[in-house]
Amino acid sequence: MTRNTARIIGSSMLAMGVLLLCGLPLSAQDSQSPKLTSSHAQAFGVTARLDELAKLPQPPQYGVHEANPVRLLPKHNFGQNVDPAQRAAVYPSEFSVIQNFLGVGNGFPGYSVPDAPPDTTMAVGDTQVLQWVNVSYTVCSKTGSCGPAILGNTLWRNGIPSTLCANNNDGDILAQFDRKADRWVLMQNVFVSPYAVCIAVSTSPDANGTYNVYQFSVPGSGFPDYPKLGIWSSGGASDGYFTSMNNFGPGGSGFRGPQPCGYDRTKLLAGDPTAEQICFQLSGSEDSLLPGDVDSPSGPPSAEDEFYIGSVGDVDNSHLSLYSMHITSWTPAVASITGSPNTQLLTVATYSGSCSGSFGGDCVPQPGTSSEVDSLGDRLMYRFAYWADATATSAATSVRSAGFQHWFVNGDVLSNGGQIGVRWYELKANKTPITAAFLATLPPYQQQTYAGTTGDSNYRWMGSLTRDNAGDILLGYSESSSTVHPAIGLAGRKSSDTLSTLSDETLFCATCANVIHNNGAQPDTSDRWGDYSSMRIDPVDNCTFWYTTEYYMVLASFDWSTQVVSAKFPGCS
Repeated sequence: MTRNTARIIGSSMLAMGVLLLCGLPLSAQDSQSPKLTSSHAQAFGVTARLDELAKLPQPPQYGVHEANPVRLLPKHNFGQNVDPAQRAAVYPSEFSVIQNFLGVGNGFPGYSVPDAPPDTTMAVGDTQVLQWVNVSYTVCSKTGSCGPAILGNTLWRNGIPSTLCANNNDGDILAQFDRKADRWVLMQNVFVSPYAVCIAVSTSPDANGTYNVYQFSVPGSGFPDYPKLGIWSSGGASDGYFTSMNNFGPGGSGFRGPQPCGYDRTKLLAGDPTAEQICFQLSGSEDSLLPGDVDSPSGPPSAEDEFYIGSVGDVDNSHLSLYSMHITSWTPAVASITGSPNTQLLTVATYSGSCSGSFGGDCVPQPGTSSEVDSLGDRLMYRFAYWADATATSAATSVRSAGFQHWFVNGDVLSNGGQIGVRWYELKANKTPITAAFLATLPPYQQQTYAGTTGDSNYRWMGSLTRDNAGDILLGYSESSSTVHPAIGLAGRKSSDTLSTLSDETLFCATCANVIHNNGAQPDTSDRWGDYSSMRIDPVDNCTFWYTTEYYMVLASFDWSTQVVSAKFPGCS
């Protein structure tokens, strides 16, 4: 940042203050729960409007580099067993593509790719779409008119200057829209010791407006790898923003286990600098948890805890682990977490790790290069999407029904042709307050390894999915083979279709009806891909899906592009 830029930024700040607060002492908790750590924000401020900050000169980005080096987690190969339900149903894709426009990356005006992978994430609000990649984001209209690419640490640089969050723009970014509050929630971590968690919450529904910005410490000062964020707007004691990170110890010295954390949503929305962070450190025999993330207009039952899911392949190849974080009180901090590698196990169809059972690595082929790109098959893919059916009253019987709760998640697994398929799940339970332990006793309502149509040998990986108001489901993913340039695929199902089946896909590629110019591939680039993608549901109509991920226009290192697409099923209203 130049001195002149610093002066401009300093003069534009609104009511900025930096509060260095001492961590709270440990508070009461369940004796069976892992150790609780609680603290206030280290720093807080209020920014100028984002659209004004976007007009300021931005520091140049020099060279290209590998983004935060995601740390693979060792897994045991339990042998190769494949879910037999792997192919598409006979019916064609049943949704219509609406929008299809370029996101930040190669080809985006004024942007040069500085690193890889893009960690593509996106949030959808009332009138805007905010797409964020390493290390910049843009705010677009829903018709595809996008503003400039803005450096990811701009808000913290303006609101809490000279802090870790202000001085570092390290990626592993996450964008959310809190539909119940009509606010945007942005997060990224600092990967420079002593590390930090950076959170920004908008003060209005306008993504280009002002933000409350916070910096939180990382308990234990461990390298906070692969963070994930979920919104749990229950209105009850456990109402909050919840995260999970893989703790690799001070200086990245070794894997310690997942570190789930909760943040006081009410205070973050209010711009309260005393907002609490409550974290637990789990063991090194469990890993990569995803927090539940509300998509539906109706919130979860107020008495229900936030659930987490994860630990792929840690027990065997037929289970996933469920956890729940219970907040009794944010102030004083009283909370507990349940779950372990051997409890609250969800039984699923037997799977084998991607890349011939190794649960990840470089194994996805591409045309035009011997370089293969990676699968993070050692973890579930973002997000653990949640949907609560609306409470309804029958006109015929006047009986009031609470409906059901639904959770959606996916990951990369081995398919029967040796390639990668997307294993997706829907969990379903009555809409009454339940526990994660109870949810673990229910078999998945739906599950399938999606591997295209008969005879298809393409690799499909790094997916994301959710549902709409009618119960239709849409899955997005990357797709590649030795003859198919890395492309973007969508496959879905109507609520009336046979359970555990997806239709044939709609593919976005240079030779497809929905054209993107993906004539390229990714040589070298440390073989990084992803490391995740984002499927969202529009909070206005609850029917329009939005998806974003990466692809390549050219054959070149560190030169990915991204696309934003939307789609809708005809029967949703």
